[in-house]
Amino acid sequence: MSQAAVDGACPACGFDYAAGTLADVVASLTEHAGAIAATVAGAGDAARARPDPDTWSALEYECHVRDVLAAQRGRIALTLAEDRPTYAPMGRDELVIVRQYNAQDPSVVATELSHEVALFAAAALALSPIELGRTGTYPFPAPNERPLAWLVHHTAHELQHHLDDITRGLAKPV
Repeated sequence: MSQAAVDGACPACGFDYAAGTLADVVASLTEHAGAIAATVAGAGDAARARPDPDTWSALEYECHVRDVLAAQRGRIALTLAEDRPTYAPMGRDELVIVRQYNAQDPSVVATELSHEVALFAAAALALSPIELGRTGTYPFPAPNERPLAWLVHHTAHELQHHLDDITRGLAKPV
């Protein structure tokens, strides 16, 4: 699984943390969620193939993105309820195995992804300017205090970056 930048511009996918309004960023992540679901659905059986042992399959990435959206929405709620919380790591590498991502039904995952992106988008767009400035300690790649505005941008980056990961992975011969 590739490691993405968490500030500035990502050299791998081009995402820029400083670009776009909140509405633009949310629209982008919603678009990318749809593109992920369509790409995985269009891949058929290839969606379950890992291009190499250390790279997730397209379906595993889609499941991860679905779970990222749920985790990030929970972090928004926690930050609104608590002053400067510390977020628990989501256990991304463990979830691939425990939730058996590659054995899940792609059509069910696509429906769940659509649901999660709608819930995340609604939560993000409901944030006031003051709430966007509230902070929590984000665990990855190293613990760092981040405002909710960054968390929304980071979530959009996750989707853009993983859409690129999926596209690259499906292009590799297995």
